Amino acid sequence: MLLFVFPLACGPEAKTVRVGNADARTDNQTTSGSGTVAPDDGPEGRPNVVLILADDLDRSLFERSTLDSAWTPGGTSFENALATTSLCCPSRASIFRGQYAHNTGLVNNMNDEPGGGARFFRQSGLEDETLATLLQDGGYETWFGGKYLNGYEDAGGWEGYVPPGWDGWQAYLDETIINRDGTVIGFDDHYTDWLSGEASRFIEGRQGSAGPFFMQISAWDTHSPFLVPGRHRDAYPHARAPRPPSFNEADVSDKPGWVAEKSALREEEIARLDRIQGARMRSALTLEDLSREVVSALSRTNQLDDTYVIFTSDNGFHMGLHRVRGAKWTPYNEAHEVPFVVRGADVRQDEAFDQLVTNTDVAPTVLDLAGMPAPGWMDGRSFAPFLDGKAPEAWRSSVLIEGAEGTYYDRPAYSGVRREDEVYVEVATGEREYYDLTRDPYQLESRPEAAPRAMKEDLQALKDCSGEACRRAEGF
Repeated sequence: MLLFVFPLACGPEAKTVRVGNADARTDNQTTSGSGTVAPDDGPEGRPNVVLILADDLDRSLFERSTLDSAWTPGGTSFENALATTSLCCPSRASIFRGQYAHNTGLVNNMNDEPGGGARFFRQSGLEDETLATLLQDGGYETWFGGKYLNGYEDAGGWEGYVPPGWDGWQAYLDETIINRDGTVIGFDDHYTDWLSGEASRFIEGRQGSAGPFFMQISAWDTHSPFLVPGRHRDAYPHARAPRPPSFNEADVSDKPGWVAEKSALREEEIARLDRIQGARMRSALTLEDLSREVVSALSRTNQLDDTYVIFTSDNGFHMGLHRVRGAKWTPYNEAHEVPFVVRGADVRQDEAFDQLVTNTDVAPTVLDLAGMPAPGWMDGRSFAPFLDGKAPEAWRSSVLIEGAEGTYYDRPAYSGVRREDEVYVEVATGEREYYDLTRDPYQLESRPEAAPRAMKEDLQALKDCSGEACRRAEGF
């Protein structure tokens, strides 16, 4: 596999400076739980961990772009990976905390919505105990770059606020301005190229360091505004939105009212989706450049064998499927299914598993790899046992998918149970959906009367579960 490394700018040039004091992080409570000791292959016998988080990258786009060929052959893939809440901010909170959204209480994107945005994450105290604070307490150097939580810029970002747990902080405020360790500065590079350069320099600076590090690299790609560097501007001139049988679905009368009332896509709407698909494909190229540069930096500094690199997305995305125009935050597969690949260290290459993994598993897994216990309040479970190429004997059979009612998308609240081959959903309106994904992989005909009683019982147990109760309800 060829490795392309593009020249990067040396760093951001200051434009406007606003100085603020980063809040001192608070001490964490003693945590409970059990973890698996990580391989004795990194600094202090503990590995480094890098999390690369894409934005709105659904599994279909991952597979249609060059990201799939860049990631999959070199690592272990999870083919049934899900974002339990298919919306940016709630999903990112679940990654930071290892919890379902009904336990974080962060269920919306916007600061002015109930349970919404970075302001809620900070004011509720959730931010005081996250994967970052736990790793920092455990002796890891922590570094964050890119997009944090929605609304961060208006929840302290412009004033220089740095969340607890981060030793290095480079967070977007907009496409050309960042909060760097409490100082607001501007930069002239493309935002993803800038992030790639910052991450690469941190990795290079860590060469020969005594202790382990954790990096979270949160790209803006493949989310709008789809700005791309000049080198990719003319790529995919004839891109088309995928046309599976569910695209502009012919008959949606089986769906809940909020879908059933949608009109068929007009010709101009389909043309717009095709243009958006081209923009997303070009954005994926920029994300691939970042990914390759991070792995290259680890390799050329002889740190790749000591580092686990996790690649995933905060949620999936609709492109006209079931007549849903470009959007997420729905109970359908395209909104919840995300790419999920791990490489580096001693991870098996070109390996794939069908077992269900979720965004709630990221935090407990990283802690497990670091040889640290996960707190008892975390809902997720470490998937580290898969990384040696063998599935554990006991693993979950079900996961919860959920979405609160919000003002951003016109869609009622829902909760559902997803298994490897079927999904059952209850909508707040009282409507129900059930799909046998073996017979109906595109979710064309809902048959709620055929839903197994066990799935309905699982949903009742999962929708209010917490911690160990979630793992029991998932079928561990």
